[in-house]
Amino acid sequence: MKHLIIKILLFLYCIIPAVILHAQSERKIIYLVDASAITSKSDNLWKNTRKWLENDIRSLREGCVSIIPFQEETCPPITFDVIDFADNQADMVVAKIDGEVKRLKRSNAKANLYNALKDAVKHIDNKKDNFIYILCNSVGDEQDMAAVSLFMRNWCTMKPDNVQVFYIMLTRNAYDESLVKAINNCPDIHLIRAKGQKMKPVCAFMPREIVVNLQDMQDESRSSWPFGMMSKQRIHFSVDGQFSFSLSTTDTLFQVQNRLRVANAYGSVKVMPKSSTTIEESLSGINEYHFDIQVKADTHEVWLVTDSIHVRVVNKPERILYLPPTWNFEFHAQHYPQFLFWKANRPDTLHIRLEDFMNREARQNNATAFFQMSFDDIQDADFQLFFNGVERIDKTFTLDSNAMTNRLDIVFSGKVRAGTHQLVMRCLSSDRLDRINALAPEKLYQSQLVDYQYIQNPLAYLLVVFCLLLIAIPPSICLISQKFSK
Repeated sequence: MKHLIIKILLFLYCIIPAVILHAQSERKIIYLVDASAITSKSDNLWKNTRKWLENDIRSLREGCVSIIPFQEETCPPITFDVIDFADNQADMVVAKIDGEVKRLKRSNAKANLYNALKDAVKHIDNKKDNFIYILCNSVGDEQDMAAVSLFMRNWCTMKPDNVQVFYIMLTRNAYDESLVKAINNCPDIHLIRAKGQKMKPVCAFMPREIVVNLQDMQDESRSSWPFGMMSKQRIHFSVDGQFSFSLSTTDTLFQVQNRLRVANAYGSVKVMPKSSTTIEESLSGINEYHFDIQVKADTHEVWLVTDSIHVRVVNKPERILYLPPTWNFEFHAQHYPQFLFWKANRPDTLHIRLEDFMNREARQNNATAFFQMSFDDIQDADFQLFFNGVERIDKTFTLDSNAMTNRLDIVFSGKVRAGTHQLVMRCLSSDRLDRINALAPEKLYQSQLVDYQYIQNPLAYLLVVFCLLLIAIPPSICLISQKFSK
């Protein structure tokens, strides 16, 4: 009887209607997996690397992954969504990677990292945060290393802003002096000297610079973030999960809060002047001031490649629009299809509360910013956009200094499929505005994921529950009767 009730409760739990919603910047993760000849001498090395690879992917909440095994030959990418990997494809994907690596190992050829890098660059998505992990256990010939070193030296000037590269030396054989020098000259390429150590998550802050406007810190007309004598700056972390860090600085003018806590890839760095009087005197006539914050992870269970965060203090009037890095989402209604005589309800509405505001200079200059909302995989005709209650046919809206909080409502049509969709907000143009957060206005591109699921029609749900009760009640009565008859 007890087991029967448990089974029924579990089944009911599985059919309970739900609307699931996630929101964060979408990621593209590219793993280059070295399968060169040296790997064939150590099966344990590959087993440990494969285990790390699997655990690293499982630690992600969202994102698109491409795994590219390489040797002299570069394999076609094995691409999948993190959600699919977590649900039911993990064993199949791992088996496919394992098969490709073992096939390459049999040729006993040297690695051609340059060709693999060229292939990886093709899969960078400029609309997402990109992370390239190079899992390397050997170096190629002299010509290959020369080409790779040149590639690394040029990387910082030719790459998009939203790309981080991690070169992970799995063994001492992956060391090349010219390559290491080239990596050390580019702050967005990180060197991890694993060399047989226990593989741990690799993480970094992205980007490694925050921008503080000193005059905004002294603007007493707005007491909330980011104004007041303390500037709270959001910073993006490369991995999900909860982490804590120690912060310190030797700067003579500014101090920082000594703890940084990261949750779901975001944290806040708090910057404060040591003395407002000293600041004004010391920075008089100076438009920009720079200092570094030292960062140390509170655990040894991660490889933190960011040992410092650079702070750029601007000491001149700037017209700035501050936007939150993540948006607040709400579902007002639930969507379900028609079942028998119970009609479908109205389409789902996605509500976004956009807590934006202009600083004093932007307000005084009546600055504006013109934005457009879109989905990567949903046609404009399949959703409506309302800005503060007014429909915007062209999916655009303007932010100005009249309101600190604006509301966006997105109404989906019945054609929108269930699943994950990427919602994108672009700044098309601006007027009398110097920057949005730390970026030039036209460079702003924010994207977040919406995981949209249909729910069951209430009549269908009630019928299923009723049928289950009909099945469960008679056996229960019989069991109870037998128990009391004894």
